[in-house]
Amino acid sequence: MIPLVVVATVDPVLRDAAVFSLLTDLPGTGFVRQDLDPGSGTVRRVVGDEHGLIADDIEPAEHGCPGCVQRENLWPAMEAMVELDRWQRVVLALPVSGPTGPAARPLADPAHRRRLGIELATVACVVDVDRVEHDLMGGDLLADRDLALTAGDGRAVGEVLAAQLAHADVVLTTGTDPAGLALVDHLRGRRSSRRELFDCHVRELFAARHCAGDAAARIDPYWLSRSAVPDAHGVWTLDLISERPVHPQRFRQRLPDLAGGRVRIRGRFQVPTRPDRLGVIDGTGGHLSVGDAGRPARPLTTRMVITGTGGGSDQRRRAFTEMVLTPGEFDSGQGWPWLDDGLDGWLGYR
Repeated sequence: MIPLVVVATVDPVLRDAAVFSLLTDLPGTGFVRQDLDPGSGTVRRVVGDEHGLIADDIEPAEHGCPGCVQRENLWPAMEAMVELDRWQRVVLALPVSGPTGPAARPLADPAHRRRLGIELATVACVVDVDRVEHDLMGGDLLADRDLALTAGDGRAVGEVLAAQLAHADVVLTTGTDPAGLALVDHLRGRRSSRRELFDCHVRELFAARHCAGDAAARIDPYWLSRSAVPDAHGVWTLDLISERPVHPQRFRQRLPDLAGGRVRIRGRFQVPTRPDRLGVIDGTGGHLSVGDAGRPARPLTTRMVITGTGGGSDQRRRAFTEMVLTPGEFDSGQGWPWLDDGLDGWLGYR
């Protein structure tokens, strides 16, 4: 089995720097890099090593789903690289702003692993800590930086980076800003680690073994939790929990005070008008997604984990306290399911 490291970032310069660092530190390493061009509807796949390029192919992107395009374009390259028997290890550089989950999940599947002869070692996210607060909280869209993967890609830079940070096994950093380092530590997932890009032990990245279960739990609202890292350098995290659901009207009213502005929020909630459904919140820098995550597998608390910099934590704590049901409302049993909660636009029609 050839060990594989997946590299993801929202910065094309960082991606190239990370690939170059991995190749030069360990000769005998090959790489495959993918880029999607929404203007031409194509995907470019480049294969090479420290000696130069081996292949540079452009193919039509047959689907509107970037993850599907990545997988279908990747398999033939992986099989060809293994058959060449030229490299001891491989780096997969995802398209800039590409999600790591759609690439990592099939690569970690035992059937695909055996067929390809590839062992997924590490999923790495590369971050410049001197820019990370702006990237996460600044509100820029991918289209603003010419990083959109499809013609209709309306995602925010912070949305993509937050997801990459949460899912990664290892966060590779450049820069020295202590607040940026603290922010990365608050937002990276459980059982992950942080390394300096140009000072890490590259062999350890390839010697590791990616655990799909740990990676899935890091982004699952059922297993939502805050980092154990203490608040420092102006970076704070609130872990707000209630045994009671949220009041639908007050939830709508107070949500901007809870989740608006320069924060990263992940949360889960239930409303008494939809007792058999689980709602989820995910947002960064004022860009917010609220949706229905289906039927909860077990009774769950209402929980919001919010990370920010500077002030504003007290305001958000108050907003959370005010949006949950009071003990009297919770105990009243006042026929909630029959009320119009005004949440159809977010959670779907009942």
